[in-house]
Amino acid sequence: MDYQQRLWVKGSSEEIPIVLCLEPWRDELVMSPGSNYLIAFEGPEDGSPAVEWSEKRITVYGWSGTVASVFSGGHVVLTCSARVPEMPVRSVAAE
Repeated sequence: MDYQQRLWVKGSSEEIPIVLCLEPWRDELVMSPGSNYLIAFEGPEDGSPAVEWSEKRITVYGWSGTVASVFSGGHVVLTCSARVPEMPVRSVAAE
């Protein structure tokens, strides 16, 4: 059974729409002011979502092995069903 993690994302209180982007799936939603979304991740326990935000954009990153679903008002509005592939481990050569 996959580990589950949830993340709440709230739209701006200003009259400015915000783009919610889910990576690495490259899916986007335009969040209207005051809207709320729940992002539910399923995957390995050894990771967690990363978030970057700016005035007009919120980018949420899944981790290796995860899938994600986005809910609004209790309904699924976006499904990212392709599992994030394993990321290569970069080795650093000793000096």
